[in-house]
Amino acid sequence: MSTTPTYTHDQIEQAITNGFDMAADHAGIPAQNSDFNATLNTFWANLAVTDATAHTRDEVSAALNQATDDAAKPGCADDIDNFAVNAALTLLETPDATFDDVATECYGEDPDVIAGWLRAAA
Repeated sequence: MSTTPTYTHDQIEQAITNGFDMAADHAGIPAQNSDFNATLNTFWANLAVTDATAHTRDEVSAALNQATDDAAKPGCADDIDNFAVNAALTLLETPDATFDDVATECYGEDPDVIAGWLRAAA
């Protein structure tokens, strides 16, 4: 019988920090920008409503995607937000994943193409 892996608050925080940093770095924007901060604050609020001390990838994914939708301006997330979520989720499972890994695994695209999308959305 297979068990669903769970992740601690520290593991989730590290993956999210690294994922948003990765997106910001390749978009050429500061990781502390207001859009990211709004998404991150909403994410932590969404996750805080549960009593769990550890969360599954699906729970983290749902909370991150909801936070991205809730914080998006003007009503839809952009490529940077979406990449940050995908990067965070990839890094949650594979902490040493690179930008190229995320681009290939999550988008099936050349990393240079994804980097161009991020720069264009900045």
